[in-house]
Amino acid sequence: MADVRIAGIGKNFGDTRALDDVSIDFRDGEFFGLLGPSGSGKTTLLRIIAGFIFADRGSVVIDDEPVETVPVEKREIGMVFQNYVLFPNMSAADNIGFGLRVRKRPAAEISARVAEALALVQLSDLGVRRPHQLSGGQRQRIALARAIITKPRVLLLDEPLGALDKALRVDMQIELKRIQREIGITTIFVTHDQEEALTLSDRIGILKDGRLVQSGTPQEVYNAPVNQFAARFLGEANIFAGDAIEDGLRLGDGGIIRWAADAASTAGRPVIAVRPENMTISVQAPAREPGLNILPARLAQKIFAGPTVTCLLDCNGQTIKVLSKVAELRGVPDRGDVWISWRVENSMIAPAV
Repeated sequence: MADVRIAGIGKNFGDTRALDDVSIDFRDGEFFGLLGPSGSGKTTLLRIIAGFIFADRGSVVIDDEPVETVPVEKREIGMVFQNYVLFPNMSAADNIGFGLRVRKRPAAEISARVAEALALVQLSDLGVRRPHQLSGGQRQRIALARAIITKPRVLLLDEPLGALDKALRVDMQIELKRIQREIGITTIFVTHDQEEALTLSDRIGILKDGRLVQSGTPQEVYNAPVNQFAARFLGEANIFAGDAIEDGLRLGDGGIIRWAADAASTAGRPVIAVRPENMTISVQAPAREPGLNILPARLAQKIFAGPTVTCLLDCNGQTIKVLSKVAELRGVPDRGDVWISWRVENSMIAPAV
């Protein structure tokens, strides 16, 4: 497999700056998720790594080999797109073996490796079918088998599950992770789906306006976002702004919320971000204690979603979202005055930029 290093990558399309000084190391054998809003530069970065387009600035290095000027067909990279791009007039097996035939491999080798690839994606009985005879999930797995049969050094996935319905997406996430682990290939995965990135990735990187905002393990980025954008983009967050005091904020109504005493300091005017699942709703005010933030609020709406309930509350004119288990809301009315509370260690310091 391979390490991939990109350093100082910049790319302009006319007056539009698609990528601006992006540097990331993709480690050998890891599953790295790239996510960000539309236009953030995710697909552009993937296409530069693949060699479909060339960067204006910076370097792309695969296993210590600079490849900025190496054509796409010589980079030993597999790629799967959202629409799969299967040949409709070929069987699944012929689609998978296409790359080997282009490389003029012996027929016996092609047949054996196609059989191995079909077994890997658990479609051994469907090799004779044409793409229109396969389900969306099956077509996705055929496209994946075609991308990996040539034994590339790196696998690039550009929204490969985007065309699938929600239930099938979840199933294919499990399959994709299994296959990637089994073959151990360095995989760079572009998605706009936050849950998908958290589920699949060993590490993730968030792009915004062509710049890398933050990278790290899903747990690191989710639990310690570097700014408000990262906090709100990866998952949901309630944002509190106010005047900074020694270990917290004084809100506009005089209320005080605090972060942990050992929290890292931050430059500029900080805000506090709190994940909805870390908040608790109660009818009676909880007992005051040093490690607990407590605010009065008014419950406006409950949104039932099976085992969980999303509660929308008004807190001093600000809408707050709390995610609770059904059992945690016993005795809490559908509307009315309540209290919200959370541990100070769940107050994340999140500067505006």
